[in-house]
Amino acid sequence: MVYYIEYVFVENFIIDFILLFITGKLIKSTIIFKRLVIASMVGALYVVLTLYIGKEFMTYFIVKFSISVLMIMIAYDSKGIITNIRVIICFYITSLLMVGIITALYYITYDKLTVNAIIISLFMGYGALHFFFKEVKDRILKHNYKRSVTVSIATKSKNLQAYIDTGNELTDPVTGKPVMVVSIDCIKDLLDEGLYERIMDFYKDGSYENLFNEGNSLRIIKFNTISTKGENMVCIVPDKIEIVDGIGSINAIMGVYPKKISKGSYDALLFKKLLDWEMETKNEHVSC
Repeated sequence: MVYYIEYVFVENFIIDFILLFITGKLIKSTIIFKRLVIASMVGALYVVLTLYIGKEFMTYFIVKFSISVLMIMIAYDSKGIITNIRVIICFYITSLLMVGIITALYYITYDKLTVNAIIISLFMGYGALHFFFKEVKDRILKHNYKRSVTVSIATKSKNLQAYIDTGNELTDPVTGKPVMVVSIDCIKDLLDEGLYERIMDFYKDGSYENLFNEGNSLRIIKFNTISTKGENMVCIVPDKIEIVDGIGSINAIMGVYPKKISKGSYDALLFKKLLDWEMETKNEHVSC
């Protein structure tokens, strides 16, 4: 079989360039095309030299790995060992997926695989990887936004699973305290039966009668949603709200929602301001 050096070089250059480009997109790194071109030329030149010089040592894994690391270092000026390892892992995951797709296409097209088919398969692989990385990121982000919260009213306490809703900027207009929204069924055992019934009656018919027998422990605040405006919410001022294994007690009130907030993964919605409080606490620990 006859190999044309120009064809081999260009083919590998295109493949390496696309692989490096996809890697940069997945790790959300700044892409400098000049660096990608140089790195791709290094990879293509290595393949040409391996093919035409034919020295056995050039096919050793350590040599191949060293070339790939050199390409990555040229393409992306990553600082730090962890960052470089992350880029290398992403590059190899991308490469392995592309090899799998190209191999599948090779057999599907009955050995008539073209450069166009290879390029199409690379972008198909990018789409699959982009979806995969996005799903992983979303799951990690969702997990990082979950908190275990203990609410105390009088002598009763209950642990709730809460989620930080960055869209929740609801505050009490009187005190300025942020509002944690809780499904009433989740805190039913913290309330006496009479108060529970009065709150439910309020949500059914909007009746304020006897609702404020609890003195200053209740609030009514207005809030807007995507579909409605000017809705009223009953809020309770608990004795204590504590983030378990977190920053401890927080200065907030509890908004009571008459329906389930989630299908089962969490019982309450925390507020965006909590992230700022946690960051401030973290910075205080670092300063100390």
